[in-house]
Amino acid sequence: MVLLAILVLAAHALTPAWAAEKPTYEKRDRTIFDLLDDNHDGVISMPEFKNNQMLIFYLLDRNKDMVLTRNETVLPPDLFDKIAGPKGKINTIEFMDVVDEAFKNADTNHDGSIDHNEFNALMRRVRQ
Repeated sequence: MVLLAILVLAAHALTPAWAAEKPTYEKRDRTIFDLLDDNHDGVISMPEFKNNQMLIFYLLDRNKDMVLTRNETVLPPDLFDKIAGPKGKINTIEFMDVVDEAFKNADTNHDGSIDHNEFNALMRRVRQ
């Protein structure tokens, strides 16, 4: 569920780039994978995953106050509340904690990286 949130945020952050053309899921998934795979070695390492998730955080933080509010995300209210807690905001540390858990869930073979197959399987689960 947490990884769903991360990927929804990633897709949301990239949506303006695709406004003119309506890409297939495969094209969007490939674009997200390629953005996360900084060194283009065909796998996403934990540092790549974390570094790029912060870029997504900064893209989503429209007012640049270093916290995400409900109106800055597309998360379901219950998931947002779970991450944000009673203060109603997600800071960068909380966001990074979510990223750690998300990576562990996606790395199904526990080799320390997310390959194309793991990423594609993850995206299929996200869309169900």
